[in-house]
Amino acid sequence: MEVHDNLRVRMARPKRFSWVKFLIVLVTIFLIVAGAIYAYAYMALQPMAKAESNVQKTVSQKTTLTNLHNVTVDDRNGMVYAVLGQDSAGQQKVALVQGQHGTVTTFDFGNGLSRTDLLKRIKAKYNPKKVYSANLSLYQKTLVWEIIYESQNGDMNYLTMDYKTGTVYRAINGI
Repeated sequence: MEVHDNLRVRMARPKRFSWVKFLIVLVTIFLIVAGAIYAYAYMALQPMAKAESNVQKTVSQKTTLTNLHNVTVDDRNGMVYAVLGQDSAGQQKVALVQGQHGTVTTFDFGNGLSRTDLLKRIKAKYNPKKVYSANLSLYQKTLVWEIIYESQNGDMNYLTMDYKTGTVYRAINGI
């Protein structure tokens, strides 16, 4: 305390910086932001998860396939979902569902181009900058690969290739 003209005056001391309070505030802000990102991602992915569940349920009801996995979706000509599974003999099959509750068509899987072989062919023949997707789909009642890739000059390109032979049915270049 100081004395000024016979008056006692309390001088304010400068407050110390509290690292504990700073860390608590920082951790709280981090947890709020992380929770918001998680909630946003969960809500954004919920429709796809529900669609996958519906497709697997439809395939289970309309076919005898078991051990369903690897659900992919192709939306080039309407939604076509592809689901891999096994039949009662243990053979790999692919079930194609048009729409979430549409018709189910099954094909043998494993006697055509694998995904890795397909990507090697695409890279060798078209030299893409980036391959965005390669999904199984249906074209004129035939099992096909639908490929979307970016060329070296930045154009988007679409290919429809036969699953067994690799023959190109449709090609759209330079979009």
